[in-house]
Amino acid sequence: MEGRPPIRWSTWAFIFVFAITLIFFVVVVWPFLIPVLIGAFVAVLFDAPHEALVERLHGRRGLAALLSTVAVFLLLLVPIGGVVFVLVQQAIELAGNLTEYLGPGGLSALLGGQIPEPLRPLVSRLEGLGIGAELEKALASLGKYLAGFVGGILSTATAVFINGFLVIVSMYYFFLDGRRLLGELSRATPLDVRYEKEFFQEFRDVAQTMIFVNVVTAVVQGLLGGIGFVVVQLPTPLVWAVLMSFLSLVPILGTGLVWAPAGLILLLSGRTVAGIFLLAWGLLVVGSVDNLLRPFLAKGRIRLHPLLVFVTIFGGLAVFGFVGVVIGPLIGSLFTAMVRIWKRDFAPRLAAPGPS
Repeated sequence: MEGRPPIRWSTWAFIFVFAITLIFFVVVVWPFLIPVLIGAFVAVLFDAPHEALVERLHGRRGLAALLSTVAVFLLLLVPIGGVVFVLVQQAIELAGNLTEYLGPGGLSALLGGQIPEPLRPLVSRLEGLGIGAELEKALASLGKYLAGFVGGILSTATAVFINGFLVIVSMYYFFLDGRRLLGELSRATPLDVRYEKEFFQEFRDVAQTMIFVNVVTAVVQGLLGGIGFVVVQLPTPLVWAVLMSFLSLVPILGTGLVWAPAGLILLLSGRTVAGIFLLAWGLLVVGSVDNLLRPFLAKGRIRLHPLLVFVTIFGGLAVFGFVGVVIGPLIGSLFTAMVRIWKRDFAPRLAAPGPS
């Protein structure tokens, strides 16, 4: 009886060796997987202008990849470096101004009587628990903490340099060989070509959309939060604006980790109107713009339910850290694409009656 040739022992041996090699390969590249993924995301994000540059350079992909990498570096990394430099300067200034801002009596005098009458029982309770003294000690040592923090940054400079270097190198090679690598991957997998194209289209759409949505939302929330801090005349608003931009990626709490304590401190210091304004501004404007802006920006760009967007962002942050805000929705979108393909192409075949 004719049939398929039996799988030889050499085939099983190759599969076993291949699996072991794959495991060791993943172990080796895992520590640097995130920088490589970031490079891939950036290359996907700027794929259209890069391909237009390749066409203008008459197909010289090497030169185009180099120019695209330099352009992205100047467009993204240099402004970020400038913001970080200003942020560190203002953080040091903030530490120096804390004592002046709290007044000559320090936190004890601040909590001792210069507070609204309705809040005095709460303050008395906090003082009875010794919280005021602990807060005063913590604020008094903030300068030392910031100095230690700067030292910690310097000690991790090597790791930051390596990761940044890997992002740039990965970005260059994805610009240079990204499409060829996709072709090689396509030939190495048994999937139908149309499914691979659909997966790649889903990947590109979600990557571009989530990066765009998160960056715009973070900038808008940081800008609005900074405006609130300027209005109530709190020191170093740029520090808090940048911090709120980063924290806007944290689900549920987000920017509230900044404006809520600041508003409470204003209330405790006797600036009742400013405290109420900052809390209302943070809750009604800064906090709500996230829920309004994300669905609006993502509408029509990706085929992922808003609930799944929220769940995958939260899960991505828990598993992958900061870049999980992009990786999580990517995984969720690829999963829904596979479900969609299954319902469209495979389920009808299984449901169709067989020949009688």
